[in-house]
Amino acid sequence: MKSYGRSALIHAFLKALCILAILAAAVPPVSAAEDAPIFSHGEGLYELIIFTDYFCQPCQKVEGGLTQTLEDLIERGGVKITIVDLPLYKLTPLYARYFLYALNASSGYKEALRARQLLFKKASSLGAITAEHLERDFKSEGIAIKPYDTKASLARYSELIKKYAVRSTPTFVFVYSPTDIRKYSGSEPVKKGIAELKQALPAP
Repeated sequence: MKSYGRSALIHAFLKALCILAILAAAVPPVSAAEDAPIFSHGEGLYELIIFTDYFCQPCQKVEGGLTQTLEDLIERGGVKITIVDLPLYKLTPLYARYFLYALNASSGYKEALRARQLLFKKASSLGAITAEHLERDFKSEGIAIKPYDTKASLARYSELIKKYAVRSTPTFVFVYSPTDIRKYSGSEPVKKGIAELKQALPAP
């Protein structure tokens, strides 16, 4: 049973990379599309790159208490936070697209995180399985969306996934320096990484 689960995960990961590769195929290199919308807020010496999937149960567990932590880190300063959706599940590309639509409609990180909370809530209960469902729910919550061609944004996702060799979710990559890059996968290791980052940041 464990062997089957591992094989299924590997298959899903390879499929995810294929999806990103196909969607980004017509896009120039990431350096030429660096202004394409993705969630990237905050600034400082350190960087945190978060790789998650809306339908991954451990991701749902982690993200349940993550919004306030991310807001606190961004407001505290000293770290740049980037979020990458890794499409391991069938509906994830749809959800990821609408998260990007929300980003494209507003440059504020709080509004983007509110959109993300909604998407995780819907994913955890399969409360939205079509674009029409998501548009209805975004409208009812007063969250603006602005559709656009997301290929360049997906190209940036693909580049980060390859750069840090991410193969599962949730995975958090903490970049303290070019020679000190720490990668944690799973809900408990991720908590450890967040605690280390908080200790490394200057006192507020």
